[in-house]
Amino acid sequence: MTTTAPETERVNFRANKATKREAERVMRAMGLNLSDGLNMFLARVAAEHRVPLSLAMTRDELVASRTVELANDVTDSIRDEVKHRLADGSPVARYDRARHQAYLQYADGHTEYVEG
Repeated sequence: MTTTAPETERVNFRANKATKREAERVMRAMGLNLSDGLNMFLARVAAEHRVPLSLAMTRDELVASRTVELANDVTDSIRDEVKHRLADGSPVARYDRARHQAYLQYADGHTEYVEG
């Protein structure tokens, strides 16, 4: 009787860098690699027809997760707004922490410190 290895397929996804590294560390300690761990997870999902873990989050976990999402959204919005303002020639207000002073940044690169 001849057995053949099951057909495999590549799966790509994004993961939080710190979470991925910690998961890899845990898997290595168990003698596994990340691919082994993810395959075990997928095998359980397929066998049980459910996610084999609790998806409930504590209030603190939920707040922390939402805080990170909001901070990323704000950062992205600010970056987009600055890019649009500079593209249309409008100055952008900035703050120089070293000088403890506000300034205007112009599209051509020059800055104008605000007297105050």
